[in-house]
Amino acid sequence: MINWLLAITPPLSLLLATILLLRPWVLTRFGARFQYGLWLTVPLLLTLLSLPMGLPATANMETYRVTLGKLSQQASEIDWLGGGYWLGLIACLGLLLRSLIQLAKLLRRASPLPAEGRLKLLSSNDTLSPFVLGFLSPTVVLPSGFMHKTPNEEKNLILAHELGHWQRGDLHLNLLAISLVCLCWFNPLCLLAYRSFRQDQELACDAAVTAGLTQAERIAYGRALIGHATQVARNWQPLSHHYGDKHTMKQRLMQLKTQHGFSRSSLLLPLVLTAGLGIWSQAPAIAGEKQAAPHPVMRVEPKYPAQAAKDLVEGYIQARFDIGQDGRVSNVTIFKSEPAGVFDKVAIEALNQWQYEPKATKAMEVQLDFRMGPPGASDKRPGNDERERIDVLPHSDKQH
Repeated sequence: MINWLLAITPPLSLLLATILLLRPWVLTRFGARFQYGLWLTVPLLLTLLSLPMGLPATANMETYRVTLGKLSQQASEIDWLGGGYWLGLIACLGLLLRSLIQLAKLLRRASPLPAEGRLKLLSSNDTLSPFVLGFLSPTVVLPSGFMHKTPNEEKNLILAHELGHWQRGDLHLNLLAISLVCLCWFNPLCLLAYRSFRQDQELACDAAVTAGLTQAERIAYGRALIGHATQVARNWQPLSHHYGDKHTMKQRLMQLKTQHGFSRSSLLLPLVLTAGLGIWSQAPAIAGEKQAAPHPVMRVEPKYPAQAAKDLVEGYIQARFDIGQDGRVSNVTIFKSEPAGVFDKVAIEALNQWQYEPKATKAMEVQLDFRMGPPGASDKRPGNDERERIDVLPHSDKQH
């Protein structure tokens, strides 16, 4: 987990810094909807960085003498970096849980209002501005008296804005964004990007709602924005949308004056460039995997089966396994053994305890040669010259 985060941080930070630096120019030149679409490059990059793009590595021939009396051990060290990260993540999740509990309390105290279709309307004394929530169906929570105090034209525009967030999937994207912020809480660029991302959501929704409105209707929409400029959320709610946000109100009013045409195809170039960044970021890892296999840091020697040693039975097994980002071995399979089934169990038990340097690698292969004595110079043992081979010799407890 920590290794993955360290690997994605440089390219992710470069992408976020680029979007943030170009944001004022993009808003002026291309508009809010194009700027909001640029944030799709973030999950695209993370997806590319998470894909196993390297080819399976095969270890070169190395010979180790594995005896029953010696066990290599790695000195345990306190993982201060990992501990600090998990504490920060728990704190972020705690804040998120607190906000959800507050939202649940607000919903329990809210009163239902008449609505049509799948839309659910609630009236609450605990909110100062309308907001929408819900993943499967939309629920709009309105301040008490909103339906009576707000002119019908402005009321309809505000409801259209809130429903616009739900229809465009903004609430679902908020869940993805806040998950990334929690995972990368240590990266200040993620926090800055999240704030700009939420602001761009509002600007893009304004642009979508007002795209087909007349001049008079846009003026009414502007009045609605001004009327709610001081009405902000009392509590932070990361997965819902409040209509009134005084911090972005000036920018929203400025964007209403200039409408830009929007084409989804115009996002093709940024997406292609992001894909190129992801592939470029993976290149060193791919090259590294082709050059060298990970080095072992701890190996538990297999136990020579007592009955096989008593009967002077020799043989070998050939195993294949994966190495995770933390260096641990997994998915051990025996694909060839001689004699069949004699040494499989002890080999699997030992291999599952092996530890390598942190480096994700697929389909590592090893051959364990179970022999009653050291091999002679003329011994011809079965195997692939590129597969690592290890001798396993029986030793009595007196030799330990």
